[in-house]
Amino acid sequence: MNQTASVQNFGTTPTAREQLKAQLEQYLAQQPESTLAAHQWMKRLEAAGAGIVVAVFVVALYVSIMWKSVNPLMIPVAWFAFAASVAPALIFYGLDAIILRAFPTTVVPGKSPRFVTGSVAVWIGLGFIVLALLTAGFWGVFAYAVGTFNMAMLKPLISVLANVMGIGMTIAILYSMFQKITKSR
Repeated sequence: MNQTASVQNFGTTPTAREQLKAQLEQYLAQQPESTLAAHQWMKRLEAAGAGIVVAVFVVALYVSIMWKSVNPLMIPVAWFAFAASVAPALIFYGLDAIILRAFPTTVVPGKSPRFVTGSVAVWIGLGFIVLALLTAGFWGVFAYAVGTFNMAMLKPLISVLANVMGIGMTIAILYSMFQKITKSR
């Protein structure tokens, strides 16, 4: 029984995240000063968007904890507002990708996407903006329908949400099964 382990090249090959960071830094070094200044502003606005998410979460949590002293309809409205609060951050992230003509514009923890530039990055940025507007619109209408207790609006919204979640879960399960099957071969 051989109990030795092979650790060849351990620590010598950069991780995907480090490679992505190096590609982004190299790309930013080639950009004009005006583009870099706009990128810095977008990073600040993205941080402000993340701050909005945190603030709305705190408000929703507070409303939930203080449930005896608030209107009961305000609790779901606050949580729907929390779901919609990601929109500003997504819009700023998309605008940053459009301005830089590169995606991703920042390196975050987790699985690193492939670094792309040019029109592909612009389309990804536009996709983020459309996603943000759809998210804010859907959850905003949902919050309004719950806040006004408008059953005529709630029934189709609940149906849409149930169908989207069902389709999303089905796709996730099939994708997971596909990955397991392809890895076993």
